[in-house]
Amino acid sequence: MFGALWLITFKQWRAHRLRVALTTLGIALGVAVFFAIRTGNATLLDSLRGTVEKLAGKATLQIAAGESGFSEKVLDTVRATPGVQVAEPVIETIVQTSFPDEGTLLVLGVDTTGDHELRDYQFDRSQTQIADPLVFLAQPNSILLSRAFADRHGLKVGDKFSLFASDGKKEFTVQGTFKPVGVGEVFGGNVAVMDVYSAQVVFHRGRKFDRIDLMNSSNVPVEVVQQRLRAQLPTGVEVDRPEVRSQALENAVTAMRVGILITSFVALLVGVYIIFNSFTIAVNQRWKEIGILRAVGVEQGNVSRMFLCEALLMGVIGSLVGIAGGFLLASAANRVMRGMVAAVYGVVATASPARLHLDQCAIAFVLGVAASMIGAWFPARGAACLDPALALHNIEARHHESVLGWKRTGGGVLLIAAGSALVLWTPSRLGLPIQFAFAAIVLLGLTIVLPKLVLWSARVLRPIMNCVGGSEGALAVDAMIQTPRRSSATVGALMVGLMFVFSTASYIQSYRQMIDRWMNQVLNADIFVATSAMLRSTSYHFTEDLGRQIAALPGVNRVENVRFTAIPYRGDTAAVNAIEMDGFLVRSQKAIEGADFRTLHDQLTRGDGVLVSRNFALRWGVRVGNRLTLESPTGTLERPILGFLDDYRSEKGTIFMDRALYKKYWADDAVDFIDVDLNPGVDQLVMKQEVEHLTAGSFHAFVYTNAEFKRWISSLVDQFFTLNYMQLVVAVMIAILGIVNTLLISVSERRREIGIVRAIGGLRSQIRKLVLLEAVAVAIVGVIVGSIAGMLNTVFMSHTVSVVLAGYSVPFYFPWEFVLFSVPIVTAVSLAAGMWPARHAACMQVIEAIGYE
Repeated sequence: MFGALWLITFKQWRAHRLRVALTTLGIALGVAVFFAIRTGNATLLDSLRGTVEKLAGKATLQIAAGESGFSEKVLDTVRATPGVQVAEPVIETIVQTSFPDEGTLLVLGVDTTGDHELRDYQFDRSQTQIADPLVFLAQPNSILLSRAFADRHGLKVGDKFSLFASDGKKEFTVQGTFKPVGVGEVFGGNVAVMDVYSAQVVFHRGRKFDRIDLMNSSNVPVEVVQQRLRAQLPTGVEVDRPEVRSQALENAVTAMRVGILITSFVALLVGVYIIFNSFTIAVNQRWKEIGILRAVGVEQGNVSRMFLCEALLMGVIGSLVGIAGGFLLASAANRVMRGMVAAVYGVVATASPARLHLDQCAIAFVLGVAASMIGAWFPARGAACLDPALALHNIEARHHESVLGWKRTGGGVLLIAAGSALVLWTPSRLGLPIQFAFAAIVLLGLTIVLPKLVLWSARVLRPIMNCVGGSEGALAVDAMIQTPRRSSATVGALMVGLMFVFSTASYIQSYRQMIDRWMNQVLNADIFVATSAMLRSTSYHFTEDLGRQIAALPGVNRVENVRFTAIPYRGDTAAVNAIEMDGFLVRSQKAIEGADFRTLHDQLTRGDGVLVSRNFALRWGVRVGNRLTLESPTGTLERPILGFLDDYRSEKGTIFMDRALYKKYWADDAVDFIDVDLNPGVDQLVMKQEVEHLTAGSFHAFVYTNAEFKRWISSLVDQFFTLNYMQLVVAVMIAILGIVNTLLISVSERRREIGIVRAIGGLRSQIRKLVLLEAVAVAIVGVIVGSIAGMLNTVFMSHTVSVVLAGYSVPFYFPWEFVLFSVPIVTAVSLAAGMWPARHAACMQVIEAIGYE
């Protein structure tokens, strides 16, 4: 029996190849986007882990204290600890080269006498003039380059080239090269090695190291050595395995990865609607065939299984094609992710090719098949429950599609209200992803009431279409009114795509307004001087001397040196903004909530208190008046929290303290930003030119006026959402496939109607116009329901998603002007999608069309 049903299925597939192809393509695109994002995510994490492992070499433990480093005296303590076989200091910095076609270079400062026991550099003896280059590196300004970097710039032993150090441009002499293996593989081969003590001087690190890599003795377990070191070192100095360091890097970009992954489900969700639409149409096309099967004794279960097996096969084929396509897209996705991670988080990942992960393939395959089965479930159930007597009637005798009764419609409305209430009135909790279910409840409710929404919208639209498009316009809308369920499936696919387009545009616009308000209150200096084109640099910094030089320029009122860094905090990390509080409070007092201004000024400038961002307070459950305890490399710092303010540079939260207090406990006088306030009447553009002239050729500095700095921050916001934009485009493309599919089937189902119109004198141009106006009607209804869904989803994103991922809410704003602007665009795209079905309808033979059943 089941074999016979399969033969019937394949016969239908041959007869409706285009519908099957478009439906399968919809599944494939959804799976491709999801798989590309998952694989890009996995490749990014592999890259972060691989970079840490290769830089660690044979080290079994690493000692670090955040980005500020620690005193070199710690090395003596570590080497004196029983069980430590090798312990070598490291300075790791990313610096700008002087080559116009090259970006940055990773420079490792290592101890020239013992680092070879941890890392194998594989020196190229043919291009190295000395027996042991590491020993020779002790000479000042000597450096070793990876062969890849040296070959790219034609550098040989004895050649000189320049790098931008903290206190200006420095010249280095090439003493040798090493092969592109191990350390030489990271950072795309842009790696150099120099003596650690020379690096301290050149990169203004004082008597500090960034970390210590060590290897334990073979007869002492790693855990024992780790416990001994933790007992002897200050609490602000951490002792961990290298894999813990890579995990910390992964945690730093968690919010970005989760946000992108959530968006990747959009294309799959649109695919579910396309499957539902396709199988609803398939059931309608095979109405009489199903009636005959039921009349000759085929059980309901077998009819249902026939359609579900079709969906299964489509899901399998679509998922396999999607996985192959997604793997090709994964490299592009990973490239975008690496750019986002570098620009926003200051984490540089080594470029690496995408690898096929079997677990990712399995997840994408299962989700693609599941999406296909879910989409086909209700049409298959409807086919099984079909009345054979009704099905055997001619087309004209069949009833119009029924629309959901008021009971089910009321249930859908109740789900929408319940989901919205949960979003609005349930307190959002950081890191609680179960709250994403609220959006699913709302979307389920919208899906249930969608046929009613389509019917009501079509009835409102009919007189308008009749007026604008004549009788063809009225007939086009009548097709939607007569088949609301089929139309709702197409509109549903478009609704989901547009819902995320509108809500994402709304969220980004809301985010921009929030950022603008924050910058006006907090980042309101006249001139900004930055070390990097990224939001922050983790290793390259200015010295305070540059701030003094800028302060000496005529027209400068005040200069504030800013250190923006990350420190360990309660098993995670937190950002620290160390700034001269005297000037900061004058500019930003309106942004601070807490103690009165005099108290804030007196205590903060003395270092007797700190401020924290609101997302830090939410993440860690602290309030004004609580005492904040921080572990620094020199000891424990405990201060009261004097106030809150907004800060969006870190989803981990930010701690504000006076720069002198930070320097005292972290022994770090590095500068990341220089905020410059000008005297009244001084032109910002003129002063920018003065600062650029001062830094030109000596410092790698980015100088912005206040307006330019805001535009730069805005460009970073755009870069952060780049991948979201790309995914939404694909989701809308899948929805367009649904429009093509629906119009083709609509033309097929209405062949007799079209034939009669042609027989009584209807022109081919009128038939073409009829189909195109139906595409327009679908587009307009799709925009209407998409804007409703988008508004509800915007509330969810601004109120819940932001808090769950980053710890702060975003003010609600819905861009109605963007919705109105999208109407002609969506209409034009729908018209383009309807051209082929319209041409197909216009070319029908009248006699064949009238005889169609």
